[in-house]
Amino acid sequence: MTQQPLSQMPKPRADSYGSARKLFLVPNYVFPPGVGDEAETMLQRYWSEVRDAVGNLERTLGQVNHVFHEMLFEEGDAAIPLIETMNPMGCGFIQALASSDANLVATEDGEMVNEHTDWQRILSMGPSSEKVMTMAMEGFQSTLQARYSKIAERIQETLGEGEVGVLFVREDHRVQFAADIQVFYVAPPALDALKRWIDNQVRAMQAAQMAADPDIPFSADDPADEAPDEESAAGDEQSEGG
Repeated sequence: MTQQPLSQMPKPRADSYGSARKLFLVPNYVFPPGVGDEAETMLQRYWSEVRDAVGNLERTLGQVNHVFHEMLFEEGDAAIPLIETMNPMGCGFIQALASSDANLVATEDGEMVNEHTDWQRILSMGPSSEKVMTMAMEGFQSTLQARYSKIAERIQETLGEGEVGVLFVREDHRVQFAADIQVFYVAPPALDALKRWIDNQVRAMQAAQMAADPDIPFSADDPADEAPDEESAAGDEQSEGG
């Protein structure tokens, strides 16, 4: 799907959507601990702009009723410790949403999340057995698809007529949204800067590894990072930059 620049798009109007179900789609970016001050500053800026962009959408389309988050399998107060662990930078904003009228939804199945994480852990170790590698890849892909199907199912059964939800999920997700859900892609200016920084870090890492041992083939592909066809990921998607 080709996205129009925000400057060329009219701001969404509440009366244009009536009783439609609305979903704000927020690309979920999380860095591991110890990445350095520059990375933390960029991530803080990103989440600050996400807060502003979602606030603008709420003022136009209505307050968020339900909060969905990838890998979240608890709800209400029990969900907060999980979010603090897996999304420390975005947690403050998510807690602010929940402290108003929004409901933290158990978005995924805990057992499936754990199984998927186990397959990912095995792949990260680089199994020497081709049989084990094949089994791990198949397990990883099947549980990933099952997770995305569960997310779509939870949104479908939770988001009511005229309600507003927000989904925090990796940008290359494969969640299939129902046709009647109006999806608003939250893309503040800091998102492009963040993605450029990540790309530069990956290139620098590749260059360093090649310099250290030019005989070792290097691939940037990761089973968790395979980009889907975004046209099939969300229907009726619009861009909101704040």
